[in-house]
Amino acid sequence: MLFLDDILMLPISGFKFVLNTLRQVAEEQYTDSAPIKQRLLELQVELESGEITEQEYTVQEAEIFRELREIEKRKRELAGPTAEQDEQQGSYVRFEGK
Repeated sequence: MLFLDDILMLPISGFKFVLNTLRQVAEEQYTDSAPIKQRLLELQVELESGEITEQEYTVQEAEIFRELREIEKRKRELAGPTAEQDEQQGSYVRFEGK
């Protein structure tokens, strides 16, 4: 009977695996700061080569740093609350033994 159950549940298990894999890939891309950091390096090269002005650099750099902060915020949200945040919210319980 267990074998029959396994066979019947196989399509559902496979579908769940695909969904979990897609979720993991989406989270990785959603929190990947490498392309943003690469853009910052390219921007610095453009400034040094004279392709853009200092003012254009400053505006674009601010946007890049805003995006990096947003990515870090997403990472923290996906990681869940830390012990310090739990303690601040009053949901952290510490047990001390004698």
